[in-house]
Amino acid sequence: MRLWVRYLREKRNNVIVYLTTVFFFVTVGSLYHIENLEKLLYAALLTFVIWAAVSLRQGIRYVRRSAKLEEAFRYFEETGELPGKMQMRAFDSVSEGIEDAESFQEAQERFLSLVYESKAAERQRWEESASESRDYYMMWTHQIKTPIAAMKLLFDRVNLQDRDTFLMKEELFKIEQYVEMVLTFQRLGGISSDLVLTEYALAALVRQSVKKYSVLFINKGLALELGEMDFRVVTDEKWFIFCLEQLLSNSIKYTGAGGISIRAEEAEAGCVRLFIKDTGIGIRAEDLPRIFEKGFTGYNGRLDKRSTGIGLYLCRRIFDHLGIGVWVESREGEGTEVALRIPGPSKRNLR
Repeated sequence: MRLWVRYLREKRNNVIVYLTTVFFFVTVGSLYHIENLEKLLYAALLTFVIWAAVSLRQGIRYVRRSAKLEEAFRYFEETGELPGKMQMRAFDSVSEGIEDAESFQEAQERFLSLVYESKAAERQRWEESASESRDYYMMWTHQIKTPIAAMKLLFDRVNLQDRDTFLMKEELFKIEQYVEMVLTFQRLGGISSDLVLTEYALAALVRQSVKKYSVLFINKGLALELGEMDFRVVTDEKWFIFCLEQLLSNSIKYTGAGGISIRAEEAEAGCVRLFIKDTGIGIRAEDLPRIFEKGFTGYNGRLDKRSTGIGLYLCRRIFDHLGIGVWVESREGEGTEVALRIPGPSKRNLR
């Protein structure tokens, strides 16, 4: 009954307008002595019945929706969650104090506001949880570097030259690279504020990366050819070297014999092109367009069960921030060539 009373209260303006209109029709008809006044009254009564029938139908629908609305709100108030499918139809929910609402629309708006506040609070809780997880993994990646560095020092002190020692050094190096990748992935969201663009000698950046991977070149017996690189580029040393190391890592991983060549040449608009070419197994033509997608490993990645499909994805993201263009050409069974277009001065003989 309470819901019907509220419905009539909301429709009271319509009722007043209808009754006023009928009153004026009947009054004017009486004053002018219109013939067949009964027919006019009958028409008024007939329209009233039609109007009442339509209003009754709307009222039944209104009462049902309002009842569902109140039930949903009570559930929401008790549990803090929307009941089942109501989550996709929040307009079917409202507060227990809906009696004071001026209209059903107002009740809906009130409940939608409550739902929005609840979702905002839930999102805040999720962000706090995600932040705690990021902080933990950041702390872990920094802490794990300590035992890795200690193990590297121990290997250097032992200074054994047997095959097993070289293999252990290689595996330790891979662990260090995986940790570095995790750390880079965590920092990627704030890369814009971390970039420091400076002019560097390209040859020095390349040699720094190659030296770090020397143990892998030695263990696999791969040759390294360094061509012309007497150029200067504008980039961020830390982020650029990380990408260069990822490209070298992939080339070494998928090259069983032969070697890797690195060279540079002057490009248009004061830029420099850096080419990294290997004699590895190459990339299938159907995989080539997707190699920079997150998590994509392709045919070669499925051969190497340890492939994550993250390294090249990180490179693409970082290159976009550094303004570096990247192209890859490859033929299956013949090798792969990666070309980087790096901004900066291209004057020779400057170091």
